[in-house]
This record gives sequence, C-alpha cells and structure tokens, in this order.
Amino acid sequence: MIRGLYAAASGMLAEQAIQDTLASNIANANTVGFKQDVPTFRALHGMAVHSLINGAGRGPRVGELGVGVATDKVYTDWQTGPLAQTGNPLDASLGDNLFFAVRAPGGERYTRAGNFHLDGSGRLRNAAGLPVLNANGQPIVTTPGQRHFALDGAGNLTADGRPIARLRIVQANPAMLIKAGDSLFTAANPQAVRLAANPVVHPGMLEQSNANAVTDLVRLITVSRGFEMAQRAVTTQDELLRLAATEVGKA
Repeated sequence: MIRGLYAAASGMLAEQAIQDTLASNIANANTVGFKQDVPTFRALHGMAVHSLINGAGRGPRVGELGVGVATDKVYTDWQTGPLAQTGNPLDASLGDNLFFAVRAPGGERYTRAGNFHLDGSGRLRNAAGLPVLNANGQPIVTTPGQRHFALDGAGNLTADGRPIARLRIVQANPAMLIKAGDSLFTAANPQAVRLAANPVVHPGMLEQSNANAVTDLVRLITVSRGFEMAQRAVTTQDELLRLAATEVGKA
C-alpha cells in the first residue's frame, strides 16, 4: 500500500508539471515569437516481481511493477508559428533557424519576435524595451533628421529608403538555445551561433506564437481530471493504511 501511495503521489506531481506548462503556453498564446514548451516524463525504477516457491525464496520472475513517474525534461517546440501581416514598417519575421539579436542585462539574447519600435532617443528596441543590435553587435541608434524608417528584405533599417544600419541576424541550431524569457533565448554554446550571410526577412509581418490556446485548454481539462483521479487514489491509499493500522487484528 505504501508503494501505491507513492505511485499515486508521483502521478499528481506529473499532472501538476503538465498543468504548469500548459498554463504558461496558454498565457503566451498571443505573445509574438513565443515557442511552446513540451514536458516529458520517465518511469521511476520498477520493482521486479517474482513468484514464490513453497512460500519462501524467489521463484521465476513474473514481471516488473512500476512505482510511478517523474518529470524528465521540458523541450521547446520549434515549429514556426503562423505569420501575420501587420503593415508596420518596423515589424519583420525571419526564415527558419534565424534570430534577431538584442542586448539584455545578462548579455546578447536572441529572439524570433520582430515587433520593433524607435524610442524617444532614436534607439531601435523590441517590445520589451531591449536595444536591437546591428551587425557589429552594437545598439542601433538613428540620428536627428532621419525619418520614414522601415525594415527591408535584406535585414536593413532604412530611412527615406536608404539603409542606415544592418540588423544583427544570426543563424543557430535551435537545439543549442535555452529559453531566457517568453520570447528570448541564450546560446548554450556561443560558437553555435553565427552571423547569417543572406537572411530571409519578411518586412511588415510578425511570427505569432505557436501555442494553440484552444488545444491547450482541452488538454488542461484532461490533465485536471487526471490530477483529481490521482488525488482520490492517494486518499484511498491513506484510508487503507489507516484501516490496516487500526482495524486489522481486532477480530
């Protein structure tokens, strides 16, 4: 019965981990450039079950009795999100495995979210207010008098149709990137990131989140029911333990 209690409790923890991940995905269903998380699990070490011969010793092996599951890893789903045309001249989306570079307090970060704007001092920033970097790794700053800013298909910031800065667009293996925020990533190995020579840029378009709120809400309901079932199993096991400790042997 103790084993059953542990197995049910591990199921509750697993369902809670799925709930947390789904809640994060749903909360970011409208976040530009967001990549949903997918949790995975592993079985805890099972116990070998043997049949008994004459009530003593180990006989032939019958099989293995599982003792529950545990959270293993949370993977990022890199499927490209749907593209939405905005008409904003400072919006842009990228081809596969390409990322914009921005400057964060912890260093250079990478993002698929291309919803940029110019602040009051003429700096190009992303939606979170982080400076967007140029090809040399420096923040992009416009000068007074320049106007009619836009991004072009070559990854340049233009003013009055003339290129004034080239965005730092890098190519990286997504498997080497680690989430550092809702739409930000950092490189596990900086050498795996290199400047893209001919990036595919789509001006006036934004890559939306690849999380599907409707699908995740349905899954969330299923997971909630699974959590309740595991919780009832824990309660049942606890009651059986109470009976074993207080009632067995009275008769």
